[in-house]
Amino acid sequence: MSKVFQPDHIVTENPHGAIVYGPITPEDSDDGTRYLHTSTGGHITWSNKNGNTTTITPGQNSEICGRGLVKGENTDATSESVAKAITARQGDIVITAEQGNIKLKAKNIWIETSGSGSAGNFHVNSNGHINLNAGEKVTVSGTKLCMIGKENIALSSDGFINAISEGFNHSAPFSPLFGLFQNMSMQTFIALASSECGGGLKIL
Repeated sequence: MSKVFQPDHIVTENPHGAIVYGPITPEDSDDGTRYLHTSTGGHITWSNKNGNTTTITPGQNSEICGRGLVKGENTDATSESVAKAITARQGDIVITAEQGNIKLKAKNIWIETSGSGSAGNFHVNSNGHINLNAGEKVTVSGTKLCMIGKENIALSSDGFINAISEGFNHSAPFSPLFGLFQNMSMQTFIALASSECGGGLKIL
């Protein structure tokens, strides 16, 4: 009995999975898929002729790399050896954990922005708390520094709190005497503080 003809774009197909190249649907409903790899367990990878690739892994997806950085004539791997690199020539890189956490763990972690002009910014937004803990010194520096506490700002130290500046103003801006001591109205102060703090100061 002759073997049933299989289109040449089907590389392999059995109860455990399939690998298909070329259109996988009739011409009138062709979505552009040109590669499809499926396997038992719900694993799917497909690529479109528009350049897009999608992979679905129902369970854990793990990668191990860098084991061969010290190999052959390379008797030592420098501390800056790259074991994995992800580069987006255009567009964004988005990592989303819809029902979990995102954890970064390494000997050291660097985050650097390289944009210029209106870019080059670093934003951190949180619905809850933001905690910064360090075994040594924490340094925050910039051309301008603004701290806004809508309720209060607490500075606590077991040692000294040093304020070093060419000038230091201490005032209660919402006090009736504020205008007398600062020689400016409360509206002027709010406008100045808001401009210095990126529009983050509001009258509650």
